[in-house]
Amino acid sequence: MMEPSSSNDSGAVVGRAEDLAWFDTMPGERMTLRVHSVDVGGAFTIVEADVPAFTGPPLHYHEEREEIFEVLDGRFRFLCAGDEFEAGPGTSVVIPRNSVHGWVNLGAGPARLLFTFVPGGIDDFFPLIGQTPPDRWLELGREHDIWTVGDPMVADQPSDGAVASQFGRTS
Repeated sequence: MMEPSSSNDSGAVVGRAEDLAWFDTMPGERMTLRVHSVDVGGAFTIVEADVPAFTGPPLHYHEEREEIFEVLDGRFRFLCAGDEFEAGPGTSVVIPRNSVHGWVNLGAGPARLLFTFVPGGIDDFFPLIGQTPPDRWLELGREHDIWTVGDPMVADQPSDGAVASQFGRTS
């Protein structure tokens, strides 16, 4: 994991691709902290995710922060406060605090998202997902301002079910 560099005297926080440390979260998904909130006085956190085909988080909301998504590669379906829409590369999506939201990768292959949390301070949650048994994910989320209220969104999947069975989904 990229170590916070709070002693940066230049004023610029530079996160170089070669310095990023990727970590596993859920099956097939990996993330990296692009900018740690410690480096910016807690103002924000930026995370990049490689998202497996046909997956996404459970529906949830954040009481203390906004979440801003930038689709880097692939195609996603988002749900925010009851509105559902698709987004491709170059699309930005701003989720206000307390808005129930979720997303799902619509493609048969991996896709990439950049997400920014304002304010930051949620940094520790993401590396902990992969180190925490699934039966403790709800508790872990609550400890980090992630309030789960529903199941993950579902994307249409190939008829052979190969990708679906990899992630335990059959419909």
